[in-house]
Amino acid sequence: MKKLMLLAAMMMTATVFVSCGSKKAAVDTAGRVRRTVDPTYQLAQKEGKNLRAASSATSSLEDVALENAENAAVALLAGRIQSAIIGVRDRYNKTNQIDNRGLTEQEVQNHVKTYISQVLSYKVIGEPSIYDNPDKTITAYVCIELTQTTDKLLDDAYNRLTQDEILQTDFDRQKFIEENKEELKKLQGKLGL
Repeated sequence: MKKLMLLAAMMMTATVFVSCGSKKAAVDTAGRVRRTVDPTYQLAQKEGKNLRAASSATSSLEDVALENAENAAVALLAGRIQSAIIGVRDRYNKTNQIDNRGLTEQEVQNHVKTYISQVLSYKVIGEPSIYDNPDKTITAYVCIELTQTTDKLLDDAYNRLTQDEILQTDFDRQKFIEENKEELKKLQGKLGL
């Protein structure tokens, strides 16, 4: 909000200078610094056959910052997969008016979350970015990638979750995989998710 108010004030000032015929530059560009996205986040955004995620963490110890960043990236990736599977399942249930649930919604989500945590296998890719902060802490950025392809992950999820009747739907296997890939692609583009 403060940035928006500052921007509005700068624009009004620029209008005053221009309308008064001043030759002075309306906005001083010498003091501005261009903000960039850390390379690990850019690496996570690249499309491929395997899902990726990146996250950061700050600590007074480098190894703790790296470990926490890696754990946060894993949690982010697991959350994206869970969100996609539950989202596709919910859309399917709404369109097909399925109401015969044997499990509560929370139980279904817990089963999906447990399944994902059991099968999530990943590797750190690229070089982590490590920064020394002015307050003597260290910030680390880490990018991870699943070791199995998205198609394989979703095929295995389909087999397990439909076999156990956790999804409680009669999904077509290929439709399940394609819809989840589309949902994951949307989520992949969101850095802060």
